[in-house]
Amino acid sequence: MKKYCSIIIIGCILPFVILGVCEILPTFDDYVTLQSPQFTSPLSKKLLPYDSFWRPWDYLFGCLLGWNIVLFPTLNHVVIILGHTANAVLVFAICRKLNICIIATNVATTFFFFSPASLGATLACDGLNQTYAQFWGLIALWCYLVYLDNYRLFIWLPFTFIAALSKENGLSWAIIPPLIAFAFNLIEKNRALKHIGLGLLLTILYFFLRIILKVNNNINDDYIEVTLVDHFIDFVQILVYNWLPVDYMSIVYKPERNWLLVGLTLFLSIFFLGLLGTGIKKLWKDRIFLILTVCYFIVAAPHLLTLVSIMHNYATLSISALITAYIINKPTKMLYITFSLYIIASLFTDVHHYIGAYQSGLLGKQMAFETIDKTGYPVQQVFCITIEDDYTPKYSSFRVRPIDAFGWGLSVRHYTGYTWPTIINGTILKEKEVVFIQQIADSALQSGAQCVWVIDNNQVKVISSP
Repeated sequence: MKKYCSIIIIGCILPFVILGVCEILPTFDDYVTLQSPQFTSPLSKKLLPYDSFWRPWDYLFGCLLGWNIVLFPTLNHVVIILGHTANAVLVFAICRKLNICIIATNVATTFFFFSPASLGATLACDGLNQTYAQFWGLIALWCYLVYLDNYRLFIWLPFTFIAALSKENGLSWAIIPPLIAFAFNLIEKNRALKHIGLGLLLTILYFFLRIILKVNNNINDDYIEVTLVDHFIDFVQILVYNWLPVDYMSIVYKPERNWLLVGLTLFLSIFFLGLLGTGIKKLWKDRIFLILTVCYFIVAAPHLLTLVSIMHNYATLSISALITAYIINKPTKMLYITFSLYIIASLFTDVHHYIGAYQSGLLGKQMAFETIDKTGYPVQQVFCITIEDDYTPKYSSFRVRPIDAFGWGLSVRHYTGYTWPTIINGTILKEKEVVFIQQIADSALQSGAQCVWVIDNNQVKVISSP
């Protein structure tokens, strides 16, 4: 039983986690991603490389939701949490395959499952791609290690391709398995280089297919960082979020800023981090540690070269867990106490962020029903005016602004069972532009809109034709 204590703990808590996340309602991007209900044919061009991405599994999942809309967002949350749990089990299995001691294996598995770095993916309806890019990547690594002396090890390549079709960063796993096997002396250098070459060929094939199959050439500039300072900040963020389970919402979200909670979670986690720091000091020239660090940067690279948000921290979390396991592979007496304190800090941060996500979804629902009530009857075409200010804060999906919780009017469509409105046009105004609201509303009504919704913070106003 002690050998599998982390798996047992996760298994016991899993039903409560699933029940909890099923209470989180959609907001913001949840309404517009491919993992929301899709009502077009499954043979749509969205199965091909579209804009800057190629994620057919997302679209097919959205088609399933479109077939039965009552599944959204509950099915999203359940599938994401099950994927995260499977990833934790794979971390456990891979650690054992690498002959990491059982104590370090259980610590790494627990670290992975409860890490606040997972929240951006596991609490969002659109975290499906991030979770399963890692799942198929870990499957690829596990198969490579299990079938190392068997021709079936090459199955790691198709699994990597499936990971890349989940999300582009999944392609990182094309070269990580031979690197890790070489690090732990499971294969010789020449064989590792050959397999890395095969991984690079798969990468070339993937991008070749994207180029020849691409539907259009649009690239979303919002997901591209420009300056070196931005890239450095992304690098610091991904490192800090992966290992420091501070209550970040008490820092970032000003209305609930609480330096006492920040200090408490920092204090609880600092001892375990100190233990890791001591281990790194001894290992900084160790080949295994250095190669694992290289693997960490490989999985982080797609985001470090583009953009890092809260969700993107998930991409590096399994490698972070493997690095943690290797550092503490020779456990000390202080490990149990320091890691227990670390997990308490993680759980506190997890719960606080969960509450934030729950309340954000609830706010969006309240605003949607208020809009439905004030509109008075089903309308098929509306115009939504959103007033945006520079001081109302948001913190990822954990704390979105009321205007984002409303989802530009899409929340109304969700809570009317996708029956109305069928057309939602709109514009976003700055506060200094509110004087133009009536003019814009009159123009929209003359152009065919049956009513105009004006969303100012959490206030809803409906303008109808005279």
